[in-house]
Amino acid sequence: MTNETRSGAPHPAGAVNRAPTKDSVNRVVGRSGQSNAPQGTEHAYTLVMLVNDRPGAVDRVINMLRRRRASMQALVVGRSELPDVVRITVNVNDSEVEFDHLLEQLRKVIDVRHIVNLSAGKAVARELALVKVNSTAETCSEIIELAHLFGAHAVDVTGETITLEVTGSEEKVEKLVSQLQTYGIREVARTGRVAMTRGTGDNEVKKIED
Repeated sequence: MTNETRSGAPHPAGAVNRAPTKDSVNRVVGRSGQSNAPQGTEHAYTLVMLVNDRPGAVDRVINMLRRRRASMQALVVGRSELPDVVRITVNVNDSEVEFDHLLEQLRKVIDVRHIVNLSAGKAVARELALVKVNSTAETCSEIIELAHLFGAHAVDVTGETITLEVTGSEEKVEKLVSQLQTYGIREVARTGRVAMTRGTGDNEVKKIED
């Protein structure tokens, strides 16, 4: 005895004709712009791009990152050492990003002149943060002393608040913020991480140029 499909083609006896599930389709097809890396295998990447300072140039870079569904942890845009060229630093941490393909696509973006993928061991990275903390006459000196332990200093002092400036690694900034929670934090502004290669060259990192 045989079973038949809707088209009339026979199946062996006992076979079951099941519709494909959503999970099985995703495993075969995947989602556009994303890798098939399993959860928990994501890596942190720091990309530095030099981009011509023209209208729409930075927008095109950001739009490409969005289309590739890159999970951006921070994005910093500022002037570079070259005239009419801006420096974009992007921190990406996502198992959904097929990183080599992301680099390939970013290279094709108009006005992107140079891309460097910085490895942690070959880079100097820093972040700046401003932290506004509740303060009283009794706690003012304590807060300033705590800030000095982290290399931070006060940039604004009032009768009710102290604003501290700290520069360092993300871990250092987060530890200071955690310690200041005791006094009550009113506001935190963080720049995100900026980075560059150690030493005089970048021959140890992956570089793509036009």
